[in-house]
Amino acid sequence: MEIIKSNNIGLHDIIKQAKEKLFAANISNAQKEVEWFLNKKLSISLSQIIINKNHKLSQKNIIQLNKFITQRLKGKPFQYILNLGTFYGYDFFINKHTLIPRPETELIIDIAKKHGPYNKAIDIGTGSGNIAIVLSKENIAKHIDAIDISKQALDVAKYNGSQYNIKNINYFQLDFLMNDIAQKYDLVVSNPPYISNAEYNKLEEHIKFYEPKIALTDGKNGLMFYKFFAKNLNKILKPKGKAIIEIGIENTKIKIDKLFLDNNYHCTWHKDLNGNYRVCEVSQ
Repeated sequence: MEIIKSNNIGLHDIIKQAKEKLFAANISNAQKEVEWFLNKKLSISLSQIIINKNHKLSQKNIIQLNKFITQRLKGKPFQYILNLGTFYGYDFFINKHTLIPRPETELIIDIAKKHGPYNKAIDIGTGSGNIAIVLSKENIAKHIDAIDISKQALDVAKYNGSQYNIKNINYFQLDFLMNDIAQKYDLVVSNPPYISNAEYNKLEEHIKFYEPKIALTDGKNGLMFYKFFAKNLNKILKPKGKAIIEIGIENTKIKIDKLFLDNNYHCTWHKDLNGNYRVCEVSQ
């Protein structure tokens, strides 16, 4: 689909045309998305976008921009087109095997930072490696193990770690629910699959069709990982350690609180910016 038809118009008019097409498709952040695409994919600085309004794009760049607009109009998330997600101020490569990092998950880092630094940490279901890598970059944990059931996701995490020259993360392909972990940690963090199968079927298309199902749902009631954590946390968490675990809105605080309480753990609850209980801080 040819949206921008000419490379003879200036950058200002190109952005205006692209923005109008996206805005008409109910993409509210249309102008910023176009500017970020120009910056991240076409290497046009944000200052140049502002100052050099008459800058002309090459025909190759016009084709790239039209492809971007077409993909967005079909519902493909902006981050997957750019292969880029931002988390805690850091950029991460992402693809179809990894979730898009979300601002709500940054709460895990904020909580860990308050109680750290820690000697040994484990990130369960590391995905793109964003949590583990930020734990390292922010000097929250000295030694970190990052595990995931998906080899493809782990490859992405390793790549992101190499981009930041991280030396203190070890990566392991592991099914957490089916394998024992033979050591204990001062800090356990996880953003597990917490969407129930029923809720998954009702998800918006831009999530259900593009983000990896295995990272979104446990295929049951969304509580599988929390039940496993509650029963097995003593095997991987040191007596004075902390587990910081993200939850889904559907899985109410009451259900998860009871799971941990029944296994002699205490939960301190933290709300996200929307006022929803989002993270459970578990301790003995």
